[in-house]
Amino acid sequence: MAEALSQVKKEFGADAVILNTRSLPRRLGSSRQLVELTAARQKSDLPGELRAGTIPTSLDRGQQSQADGAATVMTGAGQSGMSGEPSSLAAELSSLKSLVGELVQHHRQAGMSDAPKALFDAHQQLIANDVADQLASELIEDLKRSLPKQAQEDPRAIRRHLAASIAKMVPSVIPGELSSSAGQRVIALVGPTGVGKTTTIAKIAANYRLRQHKRVGLITIDTYRIAAVQQLQTYAQIIDVPIEVAATPMQFRGALSRLKDCDIILIDTAGRSQRDKAKNDELKAFFDIQKPDEIHLVLSTTSSPQVLKQSIERFKSTGYDRLILTKLDEAVGFGVILACLAKAKTKLSYLTTGQDVPDDITVGEGNLVARMILSSTDAPLPTAGTRIDVSPAAGASTGVHARVG
Repeated sequence: MAEALSQVKKEFGADAVILNTRSLPRRLGSSRQLVELTAARQKSDLPGELRAGTIPTSLDRGQQSQADGAATVMTGAGQSGMSGEPSSLAAELSSLKSLVGELVQHHRQAGMSDAPKALFDAHQQLIANDVADQLASELIEDLKRSLPKQAQEDPRAIRRHLAASIAKMVPSVIPGELSSSAGQRVIALVGPTGVGKTTTIAKIAANYRLRQHKRVGLITIDTYRIAAVQQLQTYAQIIDVPIEVAATPMQFRGALSRLKDCDIILIDTAGRSQRDKAKNDELKAFFDIQKPDEIHLVLSTTSSPQVLKQSIERFKSTGYDRLILTKLDEAVGFGVILACLAKAKTKLSYLTTGQDVPDDITVGEGNLVARMILSSTDAPLPTAGTRIDVSPAAGASTGVHARVG
């Protein structure tokens, strides 16, 4: 690689633009690695449509882009070049990743050339926290229309405006207070396999039972996985609540009857593939026996965008009216919350941030989501160690209130 760069520098000068590099197969009987570099003398030599998106660099930085045309240099490099050794390959990949990041940032900055640096930094913060490009741009454009020019250079004013805008994008539902006159409340959790439904059921049950002293009953209709039944039975024993196992709609009817004295019945359903429409429809037979007062779709924020989209579409047949997002402690960024809510077109109920029962769960709320998205990507989770309080605050309307404990 060094020899190739030297040849390009000698031919085109130190301001040459490296457009592409690739290593070629070794020739038979040769230990030398062939490296091909495509370069242009300077940015002005490139076609017009490529100039705007290309960053001119010195050969010492070795940055790359892609383009047609320009001169190509091919040379043999020693073992210190693209030798195929893991350390060398890792270095090359790291360099490419860094370049791609710089190119993307350059492209975005070019698209916001008339924006103050504070606005551009805010846009980058949104992107870094996994907010979709289009949505991030819309938020910044709204900010530009709403804030005076002087305020657009004030990071604190920008943050306040963005926080308010994001909070408005999070329709949330506060779980209702359970008064003696409210009657029994039946709550079901549905969703794909592996998203944390059973653990989330245990967290909700433990908070109602241990902290609010409500009579809680559990029903699992997840008889496909023996381990799931055992896991929920263990939780039920620890928090001292009754549990019923129902494999058929008729057994489900009997379980509901035996738990008739409970304030809350929580139903754990079998994890279904988002592609398995037939099995998802089986839930309807159970829900025809007793329509739940709440049906929460549980999704993992670590899932790919495609899996999230498929799950949201396929589980619509269950009639879900609320959304629980789990594993935020493992998520790449919190912008996924906004993407899921936009696709599901429903309200946010809970967020979970770990495996601890009864902790690591909080009521989903717009201001909290806004703070998470506007925090740095390496900041500690603001919801860590959160517990849900089901009692109404003094002087406030009834509802569940999150507090850090």
